[in-house]
Amino acid sequence: MFYIALVVYNFNLTNDRLKALKIAVYSRNRTFFYTEPDLIRMTTPLLNGSELTMLRFWLNGLPLDTLADFCSEDDHPATVLADCRARLILKARRLKTDWGENWLERKTRADWLPLTLKRVEWLLETGDIEPDLQQPLAYWLADEWRDKLQPLSIVTVVDWVAVYQTHITANWWQAVPGLGAVSAKAVEAQLARHFPEALIKVPPIPSAVTYQTGVVPLEQFLLPEAYNGTNGENRSPNAPFIPANDDYQAIFCWLARLDPNSHTYRSYRREAERLLLWTILVKQKALSSLNIVDLSEYRSFCGDPQPQALWIGSPQKKGHTHWKPFTGPLSLRSRRFSETVLNGLFAFLVSQRYLAHNPLQALPKLKSPNGQQPMDINRSFTGPQWQLITSFLDSRVDASTGPEKLKWLRTRLVVQLGYGTGLRLHEMAQATLGDLAGKQRQGKVQYWLAVLGKGQKMREVPVTFPLYLLLTESYQQLTGRQLNRPSPDYPLIPPLRGSESKPLTPLALHKILKQAFALAAEDLAKEQPETAEKLQYASAHWLRHTHGSTAVDRNIPLTMIRDNLGHSSIATTSHYVHADKDARHEAFSEGFSGK
Repeated sequence: MFYIALVVYNFNLTNDRLKALKIAVYSRNRTFFYTEPDLIRMTTPLLNGSELTMLRFWLNGLPLDTLADFCSEDDHPATVLADCRARLILKARRLKTDWGENWLERKTRADWLPLTLKRVEWLLETGDIEPDLQQPLAYWLADEWRDKLQPLSIVTVVDWVAVYQTHITANWWQAVPGLGAVSAKAVEAQLARHFPEALIKVPPIPSAVTYQTGVVPLEQFLLPEAYNGTNGENRSPNAPFIPANDDYQAIFCWLARLDPNSHTYRSYRREAERLLLWTILVKQKALSSLNIVDLSEYRSFCGDPQPQALWIGSPQKKGHTHWKPFTGPLSLRSRRFSETVLNGLFAFLVSQRYLAHNPLQALPKLKSPNGQQPMDINRSFTGPQWQLITSFLDSRVDASTGPEKLKWLRTRLVVQLGYGTGLRLHEMAQATLGDLAGKQRQGKVQYWLAVLGKGQKMREVPVTFPLYLLLTESYQQLTGRQLNRPSPDYPLIPPLRGSESKPLTPLALHKILKQAFALAAEDLAKEQPETAEKLQYASAHWLRHTHGSTAVDRNIPLTMIRDNLGHSSIATTSHYVHADKDARHEAFSEGFSGK
């Protein structure tokens, strides 16, 4: 036990600072004096009381599972013990002892335990060297983490700081094989004990947005003065109710009514963006000058955007060099949705006295030649096909290791979550840990996921116990944390790199699923060609269709399925009421065969 007495010499204050401050530490009738820098370092002791006790018990041969009482609920004894030993080994290295690298490994020699305890005591009592950025990284960072940094040729602390500081907006560890977010945080935590100022990142001055009149996102689009709508042919003669002098401002007044983080906002902005770009770049006129003839041409354009090289590209983030407004010609259903949204835009601008009339109102609504047919329920998987998919995912998880295993663990989680809940892609992306709750009902715990769906409507989706177990196990393996430990704002589907609190985008989830389905198709091509062909076209919405079809096949009432999927009408849900075509054909062939 250490007894600390504060002894102040030369009690002369200058500028509110004590001079020649010393501290006396008495232990077993011995006294050690420390100067002011030593005192500052001692505010964070090498080992606290619980850690020292746990280490001594371990050195005396006690197993790890008996040391849990010395750790917090979030920590494991093995992790805490490894950290304590690393601190002692590093200090012994800094003080240039001749004990060797394995002096703190448990041994069976009779003289080993007393000698090791004496060395630990000496390290706790002896002052440390002053931290300096020019010192070897081996002085301050455990070997297990330092070995992972070898590809970066990091020798000194300042070498690592240079790497850390040059990645202000990115993750510095992404270029290091085998080093992920969890390991990187361990490295940062060890170095932060001695070099806290080195981890303070100064955000760079954001580069100015480059506005241009071209095929760019709405936020970067430069509205030409000649087509800004100030003198649009359809402008209302009255003063508008909204603070908009031109068409660009008017669009954002319309969008301002919506939650900028919602799926509705993103889809509405996309449709306004497409129309504005086409209006300026193709028609070369103002949005507020569009008439019924123009909008009829726009309808045809959406069905076949030309030239494709200018308008069509693979999905990319806003601001990406290869971003395009379209990923392909819009289907009839997508065109109908687009016109519904744009009709709402024009109606809003008319109601706010910005436009004189709604030019889209007079255009006949798009009708499908097969409008009476139900939705394409073939965009779903049968029971046997679903078993093949789950077996494929399980095999990939079992066969992989390291970062690859984490990738497949998360992919399986995304696929099973989509199938088990029927969530839309954006609903999965925005789901957080706080949305998942257990409720005691009828003598047992039920798990429910709160979902903000279309039209900003809230609903609760049941989470089966097997799916809940998969969520808890996957989250633990992906993040090293229990499902109920992090902040409730953390995403339910965790990222593999970067901040745990930053959710995956719907586009990222789309890519995860498309890649998984493509690899599954490749794996099943020889033995299951029909399933493989389906998988080549499958997307996130197939999981939603499969959820609905499976629920109907298991005789779950349509009203329950409607509430689960967030349909506004039971008519939409009833599309899942179907019989397998082969079985139906066989049944009617037998019934009307004339026998």
